[in-house]
Amino acid sequence: METPPQCLRQAVQTETANLKVLWSARPDPWAYARRRWKDLLIGIPFTMFAVLLTWGTSGEFTTKSGKSYPSIFFLWGCMFIILGCWILSSPFLALWRARRVFYVVTERGALIFNCTWSLKIQSFDVSGFGGFERVSHGGRGGDVLFQRTIEGEGKNTRITEVGFLGLRDFSEAEQALRQMMEARSK
Repeated sequence: METPPQCLRQAVQTETANLKVLWSARPDPWAYARRRWKDLLIGIPFTMFAVLLTWGTSGEFTTKSGKSYPSIFFLWGCMFIILGCWILSSPFLALWRARRVFYVVTERGALIFNCTWSLKIQSFDVSGFGGFERVSHGGRGGDVLFQRTIEGEGKNTRITEVGFLGLRDFSEAEQALRQMMEARSK
């Protein structure tokens, strides 16, 4: 069992004070951020286009009469550069967030602690626990998912997965969850 990050120690102690902890762990930061690395493939050309557009509207590409574009085009381009930088930074923000997440399985349920901007505790009570899905990413690492929410349709579909993401060894988490569910059935 691992110790929680400093920012979560008090919350974990409070939530698990009178409970038997079966398993606890922190996610592997690189595995946790795995879903965000594809954003770089979108962010690089987006940001390059925004920089080129802004550079052109700043007067670098002038009309034949020598007049440049209005400065509102420059400001419009800067907005897209900022958006592109945000897209490019999303994998690195996910790495930072991973260091502020902690997972716990107790005899009464599963808990996900997250302290990125504010403390967020997701609790999955054993009485309402419907099971889990194990997703392997090769070797012993992977995810243990409790919920999958699908929003929108077509190209606007957004899938949100909730569970223990980016585990170094999902078999220990799976064993603890099965032990928790067996204790419920007794």
